[in-house]
Amino acid sequence: MKNVIIIIGTILLGVVIVNSMILGEGEASLQSAAKTVIERGVSQIESVKIGE
Repeated sequence: MKNVIIIIGTILLGVVIVNSMILGEGEASLQSAAKTVIERGVSQIESVKIGE
């Protein structure tokens, strides 16, 4: 019984971590961080003047 409780607790903790860090909408989520990196990369590419 103790092992079942530990397994269920571990699964619930994993779900909370995935929801908050990966799927979350806040500043600390991986989705938000990836969006920021892509926006910065695109702005740097657009600022490069090729052939001028």
